[in-house]
Amino acid sequence: MNGSRVARAMATFILRALVACYVLGIGSQSVRADVLDEAWKQGNASYLAGNWQEAAAAFDQLDRQGVVSADLYYNMGVSYFRLGNLGRAAWSFERSVRVDPKDEDAAFNLAQVRKILAHRTTDKIEGADRDAMWIRVVAAMTASTQIWLFVIFYLLTFWFLFWRLRIPSDSRAPWSAAAALAGIAATLAGVLLLGRVALDRIPFAIVLPESVAVREGADANYRTTFEIHAGLRVRLLEQDGAWARVRLANGLEGWVRDQDVGKL
Repeated sequence: MNGSRVARAMATFILRALVACYVLGIGSQSVRADVLDEAWKQGNASYLAGNWQEAAAAFDQLDRQGVVSADLYYNMGVSYFRLGNLGRAAWSFERSVRVDPKDEDAAFNLAQVRKILAHRTTDKIEGADRDAMWIRVVAAMTASTQIWLFVIFYLLTFWFLFWRLRIPSDSRAPWSAAAALAGIAATLAGVLLLGRVALDRIPFAIVLPESVAVREGADANYRTTFEIHAGLRVRLLEQDGAWARVRLANGLEGWVRDQDVGKL
């Protein structure tokens, strides 16, 4: 994340605040509206004043109350970045992108934070930060794009078949080929949708501290097998009290403290 992007984020903050306030107004009905409103006002004022510690604390309060907002996560990401907490910055920007995949600022900032973290890490585990091929293929397009592709090719298949039946038999070959190709494309789009459903059911998390010891079991007395670093995305496999078993993209597994990973 460079200075111009941060400046742009600051310039558009008021608009983001209005959107987030709307989200706050319709969500989390079990929490008193005045408490949420006060937390947002405090975070807003601190953010604009460059008081990143207080801004992060106020936004964290909203997050703990269950507020789901791409704008909230974005502002958290900027605040944590300014504080030098890149693990939480990556976690926040990642959540912002998940809620609003079209937010180019959040996607750009997430990429920049990951670049900085990659340069900081000197003992990288090979393959730990690269998702499986099927995940990369599925995540290359948004869910809405995949749905539209499936619907379009599905309808085209029947449209070509319909016109194939309405023309003379000696002229049907091109229409048959077109229907076959559209059917194959619809099948592939359907497979992508199934992959999206499977991906959405996989619980992921982001490593928050600069360095986390991964142990053989759910206790601090177990031997450390390897270490992972801030910003790394891991898969959550199971929970055991205050510990979580995680799996890296390269297949390595182990246990970490639950507080050391931010769930997505």
